Amino acid sequence: MDRKGLIQQTLDHFHIPVSSEALAGLVRFIEELDRWNRTINLVGIRDMDRVCSELLADSFFLYTYIMHGRRVIDVGSGSGIVGIPFAILNRSLEVYPVDSNLKKVQFQRHIRRTVGLPNLLPVLGRVEAIDPLGGDRLVAKAYGTTGAILTAAGRHLVAGGLVYIVKGDTQDEVSRGGFSIEASVDYSLPGTNRAYRLLIYKKIS
Repeated sequence: MDRKGLIQQTLDHFHIPVSSEALAGLVRFIEELDRWNRTINLVGIRDMDRVCSELLADSFFLYTYIMHGRRVIDVGSGSGIVGIPFAILNRSLEVYPVDSNLKKVQFQRHIRRTVGLPNLLPVLGRVEAIDPLGGDRLVAKAYGTTGAILTAAGRHLVAGGLVYIVKGDTQDEVSRGGFSIEASVDYSLPGTNRAYRLLIYKKIS
């Protein structure tokens, strides 16, 4: 199966409708990620089919939760493999990927120009040091402890904002002042046996 077909199949798995323009944007994103990844370590997986079936699929899963938000913050965004697909799939969604690695942010800016994503707004800096972003959704994958993520979220979310934290399946929810635990969702991705857990918190103060 070609890359376009693989991406379409994964979108279908999560029942995500996609326009031809958005599908072309996702393909272009992966092509550029492949090209840049040959000289800059953007993602550890070199096989782009695996990137699609694992990393991109994880973004699609998260998208089913954040798709009705207004402003989404992706902390420790790296290559943008989580946040960039959000911006491609939903042009009305403001996506703020935050990372302290200049080369990775430069890649995200390149995708913004190449794919034409005015709603993708990469931020260079440490999430605990930048100005508050006023999001109503925040996602975190492979970024520190749950406590550290919630501390960051406290600065950047409006009241009632939701936090989505991807962890291994053995990670339990933790209590944190100013947040309530809304759900703990165990899941796996199509074609893989690895188990994950999505922790969802709400900012209450």
